Amino acid sequence: MSRSITAMHLPRLAVITSLLALSACSTSSLLDSELPIASSYVIAPLAPAANATQSAASQVDIAIGRPDVAPGLDTSRIAVLRGRQLDYYRGVQWGGNTLEVVQALLVNSLQDQKLFRSVTSEQARVAGAYMLDSEVRDFQAEYTEGRAAPTVRVTIIGRLIRIADRALVDTIAGTATHPADDNRMTAVAAAFEAASHEVVRTIASETAIAVGKDRERILAIPTPPTPP
Repeated sequence: MSRSITAMHLPRLAVITSLLALSACSTSSLLDSELPIASSYVIAPLAPAANATQSAASQVDIAIGRPDVAPGLDTSRIAVLRGRQLDYYRGVQWGGNTLEVVQALLVNSLQDQKLFRSVTSEQARVAGAYMLDSEVRDFQAEYTEGRAAPTVRVTIIGRLIRIADRALVDTIAGTATHPADDNRMTAVAAAFEAASHEVVRTIASETAIAVGKDRERILAIPTPPTPP
């Protein structure tokens, strides 16, 4: 069922009331809490590529680091920006915090695009030639004057690092905006997914190009002669 989100801001009184309610229930079982359960939303990865890409990058293993997230966005709550005021939708959340959502989206999407031999999270500790660190600068719905529905903005900066010498190979920026079709949570979540897909598609293709160029450059370096 779609959820109306015309009332965005959570009043201070509601926060205080919730805290008092939690305090009053401290001696009873938490299972008896009557607080509403938030609805959780997920962002699906990019659709899998039909065939693997044959390139210098396709023989490379790459790890995706845990992203750095801008202040206020490192939460499981779904962020809203009106002007310079940051707020959050009530009664809804992501399936994890933004760091987890973005890392999983990058890992699954880059793996499914079949641009590399393997793509894993940094936590998997799989030996690889490259690490893609990322920074989430935008991951919010933005309301502007004259439009009831928001526009979602997603910006992710990727930094490709060669693990052998910790050298920065390339910096890749992906940013996208996508207007929600309606001021309802289902439409806003769909806009988040559309904007995120556009950004991740850019990062995937440009990372593969950067890895390929770096591998070709390394292979072109002549091997020093063996001393007699």
